[in-house]
Amino acid sequence: MKEKAVSVILDLLFPPRCAFCGRLVEKGDVCEACEKSLPFREEENMTRLIGDNGFLCAVAFYYDGVAEDGIKALKFGGKSWRAKVFARYIAQAAAERLGGEFDAVTFVPVSLLRNFERGFDQARLLAEETAGIWGVKAEPVLRKVRHTRAQSLLTDPARRERNVRGAYAVPRPDRVRGRRFLLIDDVCTTGSTMAAAADALLAAGAERVVCAALAGGRRGFPPDAG
Repeated sequence: MKEKAVSVILDLLFPPRCAFCGRLVEKGDVCEACEKSLPFREEENMTRLIGDNGFLCAVAFYYDGVAEDGIKALKFGGKSWRAKVFARYIAQAAAERLGGEFDAVTFVPVSLLRNFERGFDQARLLAEETAGIWGVKAEPVLRKVRHTRAQSLLTDPARRERNVRGAYAVPRPDRVRGRRFLLIDDVCTTGSTMAAAADALLAAGAERVVCAALAGGRRGFPPDAG
């Protein structure tokens, strides 16, 4: 009874909202309109290979419509609570496409400056919530060792690749060596960022790295088009 009363009070003070559009919802955490318009990637387009090492990456949505709106609200609007909802879609894509390929979960970290500006690391939140669905913990084994320009400001794939080359490192290789990791990020556009982080894991001795993102690419365009 006490827990139910607390829940009622919280709903009155902070009424539930759709994780994608932010509208009030009577039940659940995704409104009916967004549920119907979620830009799921087609089955044949849910996985792709990224980077020179050909890392397998599972992506749940196109970076379009309500998925783009929700991610921007998470990253730039301080709506960190949305990560718990988004993690369900990442977990589903990873389980369906990468099941059996990993035994540990990590994430692509933002720089210390970006973390300070936003107050949180959205990829870490997504990884922690995703790992929690499976009853494990996300492990912060990567570090971004230099601040880079936002990838969204760069449209040329080659410039994106140069921008993040060597930007990630593994401070404690002993925590990585011989293990198989699922690397999580919010968006995978050209794949340059995730590939750079995955390369750092391999260089530190990881046996295998597969990747998963909430969204990436735009419907009707090639993967590196945005």
